[in-house]
Amino acid sequence: MLLNQLLGRQPQALLFDLDGTLIDSVPDLASAVDHTLKHADLPPAGETLVRGWVGNGARKLLERALKHAQSDADLDALLPVFFEAYEACCAEYTVAYPGVEAALQHWHKQGIRLACVTNKPERFALKIVRHFGWDKVMPVVLGGDSLPQRKPSPEPLWEACERLGVERTDALMVGDSVNDVEAARAAGMPVIAVPYGYNYGSDIREAKPDLVVEQLDELI
Repeated sequence: MLLNQLLGRQPQALLFDLDGTLIDSVPDLASAVDHTLKHADLPPAGETLVRGWVGNGARKLLERALKHAQSDADLDALLPVFFEAYEACCAEYTVAYPGVEAALQHWHKQGIRLACVTNKPERFALKIVRHFGWDKVMPVVLGGDSLPQRKPSPEPLWEACERLGVERTDALMVGDSVNDVEAARAAGMPVIAVPYGYNYGSDIREAKPDLVVEQLDELI
């Protein structure tokens, strides 16, 4: 089992990023971005562009959209518009990546504790996790606004371990971006990456995670 090789034993906990790791959320994010741009009388960005902007939270996403539109519109005024639009559609076209469901269910049955550690605002992350029924196997969900710090800071990973009741040295991080790799390194835990997510157009292998798998069920 590949997980055991990274720690030299079976991990007690797995911490997962959400967007780009467990789910492809870009269709719904793009819908909310385009709604917000329309509200500001700006042209839509479209799903292809938004796919390259995701990964650093909603504020940065909208900042990139406004920059692309060459607009000096008030970002703080538009964020509530984006949040309202996204809350209405965040689980409409979002899908789980292949292998995710089988992997999560397998690890839950193995007694491995699971948590979601994302930079997405907590209320959206919770809504999506519940939409897929993962709250039954993933009791801890930390968003980008759950703590004063967010990834790539290590504190969210440490907090997830504390809430799960496991030692940091018994946990692994699973993500898709350099933020996840840097957070895991700072937290002192191994990190597994998937290559299909949102890493700003760069190959995640360049961030030197401990392991890259094409889909999560390769790990079971």
